[in-house]
Amino acid sequence: MELERGGQPVPAVRIGLAGVVGAGVVGLVLYALASEHGVRALGGGLVVAATFAVGGGLLGFLFGIPKLLTSGAAAHPDDQSATSTASYAPNTNLEQVSDWLTKILLGAGLTQIGTLPRRLRELGEALAPAVGGGPGAAGFAAALSVYFTVLGFLSGWLLTRLLLARALSAADRQTLADSVNQTVLAAGSLNFTPRQVRDLFETGVEGLRVQALALLQGKPDPENLDLVVAAIDRHLSPFELLQALLAAKAMLGRPELTAEQRAALRAAVAYKIRNTRNVPPSSRRRAVAEDVLRRLPAPATTGDGGPGGGDDDRDTGAAGGPQAAAVPAIPPQVQAPKGPSAP
Repeated sequence: MELERGGQPVPAVRIGLAGVVGAGVVGLVLYALASEHGVRALGGGLVVAATFAVGGGLLGFLFGIPKLLTSGAAAHPDDQSATSTASYAPNTNLEQVSDWLTKILLGAGLTQIGTLPRRLRELGEALAPAVGGGPGAAGFAAALSVYFTVLGFLSGWLLTRLLLARALSAADRQTLADSVNQTVLAAGSLNFTPRQVRDLFETGVEGLRVQALALLQGKPDPENLDLVVAAIDRHLSPFELLQALLAAKAMLGRPELTAEQRAALRAAVAYKIRNTRNVPPSSRRRAVAEDVLRRLPAPATTGDGGPGGGDDDRDTGAAGGPQAAAVPAIPPQVQAPKGPSAP
């Protein structure tokens, strides 16, 4: 079932939450109208409902905090060469607190589950004066607290899962982009050798691969063009694909780039650009890829099946028209002897 679209809860989710909240508020208003102290019951009931909704929402937030997944240190804590996807170590204190509190709350709740009816009765009796007092006030207060606690928990959990993970991912992507930009600007002064850049890329860690591509953007090196082609062909993320395309664009300014290297680069970009899932029409990846292809003209066609030549080239050879290339010449040593009718 779809819960969110475009970073926001779908209308069905929002309508459902609004309906549950509305049902609780309507029940509170009806109870207040039937109470001897209607205004006090309504005001106190709203405060009680809001208090337990906020408490339940906090619990839902703690249970819904997303786990941090990276391709570096967090994913490989025993690998000293691994780093996080970004050039910093994300703070996971909130995630750890969430784990500790959820375990403590679950453990304490399971040990005290047998006393739950008695504690609910005590809670209702304590809150009865706040909702106007009178017959049935304790039961109504207890039901009100449970209702809005569950509602707040589900709302807090759902909104945390839908919105917080997206917000954290956007912040991490921006931080990583800033780090890559700094690497590009400083590449000339970092004195990385081509071998070191290759070792950085071949670690297989996404963050290090991206940094290697950033170094190739700031200091293009045709010796490592195969790394750029490999990243375009088998990228680990859309962000890495963008950095590989930018590195390819930077490589085009090097005069020592051979025709074979240009052909390999063009083939990789042309193949990738046909995949609209990896290179959406309105993305920056598409714009960079199209720019690379514009600056890498297709190889000149030939009539002998060489580079750039194909069936179409052979059918339209410049020397002899559509059929000339299809008829092989007869060697002189196997030509027929002249007959009587020959001139």
